[in-house]
Order: sequence, then structure tokens, then C-alpha cells
Amino acid sequence: MKERNKLQSIIKKYQNMSKREKWHQVYSNLWVTPIIYAGIALLLFVLTVWADLKMDLGEMMPSVFSAGFQLTSTILSTLTAGLLSLTSFTFYGVLTALTTFSSQFSPRILKNFMMTRGTQRTIGIFIGSFLYVLYCLLFLNGETTSQYCLIPLTATLLTTLSLGAFTFFINHIVTWLQVSNMTGDMKRESIDIIENSLLSELEPYRVKDNNSIIGQIPKNQGHNIGIDNSGYLQTIDFVPLISEACKDDLIIHLEYKVGNFVFAATPILTYWKKNEATTIDEYKYRDMFHIGKNQTEIQDIEFSINKFVEIAIRALGNDDPKTASGTIYEIGDLLINISQKAKFTPYLTDENCNLRLILQNLDFEDYLYISFASIRHYARNNVVITVELLRVLDAIAQAVSQRDHQHVWEFAVYTASGFEYEYMHHLDQKKFYDGLFNIAETTGNEENYKKLTEQISKQSKRSYERIDSEQFHRYKQ
Repeated sequence: MKERNKLQSIIKKYQNMSKREKWHQVYSNLWVTPIIYAGIALLLFVLTVWADLKMDLGEMMPSVFSAGFQLTSTILSTLTAGLLSLTSFTFYGVLTALTTFSSQFSPRILKNFMMTRGTQRTIGIFIGSFLYVLYCLLFLNGETTSQYCLIPLTATLLTTLSLGAFTFFINHIVTWLQVSNMTGDMKRESIDIIENSLLSELEPYRVKDNNSIIGQIPKNQGHNIGIDNSGYLQTIDFVPLISEACKDDLIIHLEYKVGNFVFAATPILTYWKKNEATTIDEYKYRDMFHIGKNQTEIQDIEFSINKFVEIAIRALGNDDPKTASGTIYEIGDLLINISQKAKFTPYLTDENCNLRLILQNLDFEDYLYISFASIRHYARNNVVITVELLRVLDAIAQAVSQRDHQHVWEFAVYTASGFEYEYMHHLDQKKFYDGLFNIAETTGNEENYKKLTEQISKQSKRSYERIDSEQFHRYKQ
């Protein structure tokens, strides 16, 4: 009974998934595509064996298109060994690429490489071709027919396809290892998350004016619903959740956002009933929250941003400023997309403007901090990367709405104040202050810029005096 309920829960979970979630769930595993290609190879094997062994197609075709038993056996034996070697070499290439990604960039981008269609289809072609040739060799029978047509011809064509796929795969690895291509692919995936999670799912329900629902926000103590197992909150079925809240006439407050680690027995949501006599099925709401061992990027834009941040930090540690600056540009473009497309309100309503869902929401300043705080910390004594960061902040300020200008300026102040000014050449100073002034001019903070530069000058002067004092004492000693 317990196993049956578990199976029903899994089926229900899959049915409630969006098209994107289903695609991610299926193709995040490396074995799915090879199984599909193996099935196609099995079907092709049945058709060709039926045509050659049962229909005697080889006897009807001209001799140029047919081959005898001995020649067919030799072809299949040779191709079986060759395809096995090619498949093994391909898997070795995959493992080498994964090791490189893990050590040089971030272990969290391994799934991005494995989920690319080029990787999965190449492995699928190799496995399908190998299985086809192996099955044909197993069922080859010289006593049944003396001439074969489709079996050797199909095996030869599949081997040719495998050689082409091998060449493509080598090019695919080399191309994907280029940071600009890798981060570009990750950015496109992140934009898809924004459009699916922030726009198509939630945006139609977001309230346009927060003041219109202030009176609906509950002030009293609500009812809590907890979970049984700890783990990361991977996805939430937002649309069914709002629909069920409308049916039960509830207001729901989420205690966690997607991507948070949820502890067992802690409340995952709080709800308020309009009618206290209404009986609520809490299990159906609990089933709309999917907990797993790992974070996923299906609805978690923060997780996608963190992968960019890790690449930039690894690049700084490896003395690779070009990779770091390129990644910062991609993050800036992603932040512009977020600012232009998202409404940063935690309140979701139904069609009648009744408050139904209160989210743990992130504002634009939160996204700025998630994106650049760690990079700013590790680049605090690197003037070149800090100047690049200020340039990106200026570009963001020019592209985003005026609503987010002050957030950009405050983060620029945070960046400038945390920079270590023990020594900075006058050329570095010019670039540094030009970047700050451009941000101040774009965001309308010219007066605050003057105060900031005075503060930086005092801090810099104290640093120089401390350095001169240390050098004087070393000289006396």
C-alpha cells in the first residue's frame, strides 16, 4: 500500500510538471537518449533482418548491392570491434571534458554539458550503431541465405554516421570548452528560466499595485504545513497552488523560496482560512512542493547566477582576468533581463484580485548582491577587475528602469568602499573614478559621488601613511 501511494505521488508529480520541467527531468539523465537510439537500432535490426533473411532481398538485388555470407560476416566483425573502440574513446573524451569543467570552472556546470543535444545524440548514435552491428552478427546465418543486401549496407552507413558523429563530438567539446560559448549557453538557459518562472508562470498573477491588497494581508496567527524529509526545494507547482487556494478560499504564505534548503518538520507554508469551518486537505498542498537532494535550475534563477559567479571566482584565482571580465559581462546582461521583465512584488492574486499567495521574493538589489558580492570580495585588490565591474554596473544602470537606479548606485558604493587602496597608480585612479562618476551621473547621484570620493581620499591617505610608516620602521631596523 505504501509503495502504491508512492507511485501515485510520483505520477501525480509528473503530471503537474510544466513542459520545461518534464524535459529537464527526462534529459538531465544521460541514459535516456541512448535508450531511445538503442530502440531505433533494434527496430532497424528487425526490419533489415526480416528483409534479408525472410524476404531474401539479397537474392533479388544486383551483385554490386549484395554480399555473401563470408564477406558480410567479416564486415560485421570488423565494424563491431571498431565501433566498440570508438564508443570507448568517446566516453573517455566525455570524462576528460567533465574533469576539466569540474576543476577549472565549476562542478555545477557538468549537467549543462551532459544535457546538450550534441553530447547526448553523439553517445546515442554510437551505442545504437554498435548494438545494431552486434545484433546482426549474432543472428547472421549462412544456412538461411547466401546473399545479404540491407544488413551490410545499413551497417556500413551507420558506421559512416558514427565517424561523422565522432568528428562532430570532438568539435563540440572544443567549442563548448571555450568560456564565451559555455557562458553564452548558460545565459540562454537562465533567460529561459526567467521567461518560464518569472513571466509565464507567476507574472499573470502578480499584483500591479501593492497598496490595493494591503488590507488583505493577514495579521493573525495562521495554520502551518510542514514536510517529512529535508532537502532542497527544487520546484513549486504555483498555478495548481493558486487554483486550490481559490477553491478553499485561502491566503498562503510561503516560508521558503525555490532553492532554499528545507529542514524536516519545519513549516513550509502558512495559510489563513476565510471560513474557519472549512476542512483543508493539507496533503494536497504538501504534494505541490518538490524536495530533492540537489538544487536544480528549473525555477531557481539564483542557482544559475551562482554558476556564473563560480566561474568568475575560479578565473580570478587562476589569474585569468579575461575569463573573469567576460563572465561579469554575461551576468550584467542577465541582470538587465531580470530588471526589464520582472515585477518585484511578492503578492499573487486570483482573477478577482483576491490575495492568494505571498512569496519569499527577491528584489533587484538582492540579485545584484547574489551576482557581484562574491566577485567584488575576491577582486578587492584587483583594480582591473574592479574597474570592469564598475563599467558593467554603469551599463546596467543605463539599461534598467529608473526604479532600480538607486540599487545600482548603492552597490557601486559598496564595491568602491570595499576596495583596498594600498597602492593605485594615477591611471588606475582615473579609470576607477571615471567608472564611479558615470554610474553617479546615470543614477542621479552626483552629490553623493562627491561625498564618496572625499571618503575614499581620506581612506587612501591613511593607507599611504601606514605604508610609509611601516617602510620607515623597516629602514631603521
